Amino acid sequence: MTGLSKRTNHQAISRGSVLPMVLFFGAFGVLVFLELFVSFRGLSSPMGMDQAQIARELSRGHGLHTKILRPYAWRLYLSNQVADTPPSAQADILNPPLQSLVLAPVFKLLGPKMDVGSATTRIYLPDRVVACISFFFFIGALAVSHLTVKKLFDERIATSMALGMVLCQLLWDVTRSGLPQMLLLFLFSLAMHLVCVGIEKASQDENAFPAAFGIGLLAAGMVMTHWMALWLVLGIALVVGLFFRRKGVSAALVCLPPAAALTAWALRNHAICGDYLGACKALSQTLLHPGVPSVLLRDFSVSNPAVELSALVRKLSVNFALETSEIFSYLGGAVAAVLFFVSLMHAFRNQTASKFRWALFIVWLFAALGMSAIGLPDRSSDDNQIHTLFIPLMSGYGFAFMAVLWGRLAHRRKTWWTEHGYAAIALGISAFPMLTTLPPEVTLGLHLKGEFSHWPPYLPDRVAKLNGITKENEYTFSDAPWAVAWYADRHSVWLPLDKADFSEMRRRLEVFGNPVAGFLITPVAARCEYLGSVFRDEYKDWAPQIYRGMVMGFGLDVLAQQTEFPYLQIYPLAGQPVGDRFIGELLFMSDTKRWDKMGP
Repeated sequence: MTGLSKRTNHQAISRGSVLPMVLFFGAFGVLVFLELFVSFRGLSSPMGMDQAQIARELSRGHGLHTKILRPYAWRLYLSNQVADTPPSAQADILNPPLQSLVLAPVFKLLGPKMDVGSATTRIYLPDRVVACISFFFFIGALAVSHLTVKKLFDERIATSMALGMVLCQLLWDVTRSGLPQMLLLFLFSLAMHLVCVGIEKASQDENAFPAAFGIGLLAAGMVMTHWMALWLVLGIALVVGLFFRRKGVSAALVCLPPAAALTAWALRNHAICGDYLGACKALSQTLLHPGVPSVLLRDFSVSNPAVELSALVRKLSVNFALETSEIFSYLGGAVAAVLFFVSLMHAFRNQTASKFRWALFIVWLFAALGMSAIGLPDRSSDDNQIHTLFIPLMSGYGFAFMAVLWGRLAHRRKTWWTEHGYAAIALGISAFPMLTTLPPEVTLGLHLKGEFSHWPPYLPDRVAKLNGITKENEYTFSDAPWAVAWYADRHSVWLPLDKADFSEMRRRLEVFGNPVAGFLITPVAARCEYLGSVFRDEYKDWAPQIYRGMVMGFGLDVLAQQTEFPYLQIYPLAGQPVGDRFIGELLFMSDTKRWDKMGP
């Protein structure tokens, strides 16, 4: 009789889990097709394009070479007795290498399809390749997170969490952006699963040295994927020291692999540019300065900004307040993920689940402090935004908490609604951003058929024209050098912070046989909140060049009479007509009409 009862219960559970699984795989399959093949608009992240062009150079056998010349990085070469290194031969000393190392073999297999000639439409084929690789890491992170939540709670909660990830538009946006966050999410999910295993072993009075060492190896991969992962590793190391047995040894096993990886990378940087931190030094300076990384990276003088303690405290407090007040958007509008913070007040019977929630909170707190220190000027789409890594596990706790509250309601009889109503409500609210943005994107994607790009500011097919009108040894100054390097496959210099530095930079380039072809101005620098900010923001020195195309739409040319700026010939790559005039929003300026020799 007991065996019959167990079989009956098992069949009931199986039947009850069929519908959620069908919904999950059905929604997932449809969304994969829509997000990656219909509404896909190309890469949107500067970091994503930067690491992709490094991966392309790596696939060509050039090592971790970059076609982006940042003024800050260049000055490091000049100030550390390696001034004889040609700019065109400089290796990347800013980005962690793992994302590029993952992309490079795929690019190698694609061969000629990775050439800039494939950018004949506004959807660059390699963009979709990068997004598809991120998608596989998304699948891996989803599977690992499902396993972790199932271990903490049950299959029903884990399935709800997985469905919530699939319906989270922010996760899809990150997947399609080209950012390394999906690779980081996969590694982070694995690391937190091992943290869960270690906590469980500690509750059974067992050592978890293998789990701790595994976390350390994953932590090494994390810091080599994104520098913001340093904050995650600090939080995880503290968690291991608090919740594992043999605390000191376990924490050491976690810290040693990432420390070794960072040491090796620092020695590599020193051998290349004479500085252990490389261009990452600008990011570390940002932690002690109220500015943003882009300002320091464009500084050719490499000045050491004074540390203003009051300004630093104000920056931390303001940024942390903004993060917490907008946590709903940073977590992708996932209701269950936000409810994680409420679930901290609930006493879970499962001791592992009870301890793991505090472990998750500690790691999140370290990450939040790190993001507050460096700043998130682009909010939820910022390259350094890593709140998204916590959406899966936080959602698991949120669903578990809702299940407890829902179960305490007086239900007369068990139905699908009484069993899954809480999840349906939470998923419905969480899917609202997707329901409002995806349908119009799909409509435009179907209508435009390959012409639906991230404009403004990026038009791959128009930027790719620089490949035909500039030579391989020439440099283009731009406010979006990552777009020039990726879509045009040409060397590009980020516009220096001080316009007076341009003459020296041009002279040094010409010494190595790298003349300046011209300037590419995009909406990256042209965007402003109000007109007065044109003369206050970080591109204020270049305002005449940046707004030249727009002003010409009114019949004016502010640079026509300036003899000190020889790049007066203009080639409007994109814009819009205003009467009988044309406003150039994507403008290439050169000293000669080199595009006259181009085909149509």
